[in-house]
Amino acid sequence: MNSSFKFIFSFGFSVFLAQISIAQHLASSYHPKNKIEKQVLAKVNDLPEIKEWLKTAKYSKPDILMNDPDSKSKYYSFQVGLNNLDMFRTNYWLYVDPKNLEIYYWDQLNIMDNQMITLEQWRHWRTKPGFQKQHIYKNNKLVTIKDK
Repeated sequence: MNSSFKFIFSFGFSVFLAQISIAQHLASSYHPKNKIEKQVLAKVNDLPEIKEWLKTAKYSKPDILMNDPDSKSKYYSFQVGLNNLDMFRTNYWLYVDPKNLEIYYWDQLNIMDNQMITLEQWRHWRTKPGFQKQHIYKNNKLVTIKDK
């Protein structure tokens, strides 16, 4: 590789990384820029699940990474996880619709839809034995893949 290509590639990659990080904020140190951001962040911070997470994982530096809406998503997204060992590790994702402040959970193990479910659905389904396994929802029931 010639040196000008290396420079252009590394410069372009640096710009790409800078663009990714512009829209992310650690909730623990972020000051909302407007009323909507303040409402969205307050709504997430008021969840009993978040309060419990911050309390029980306190020795592992729990935090929330807030992602602004962009051209690909109208939602604010929140990565709930641990911010230690010089990296952020996501435990789960929440999404907030800024128009109505409705909260959704990204159900990554739902292999049919890989979809967001409502906060109420998450609270119901996460207590079921098959929720932590790959699953689908069929006739308002959680069906694990091995049961299919």
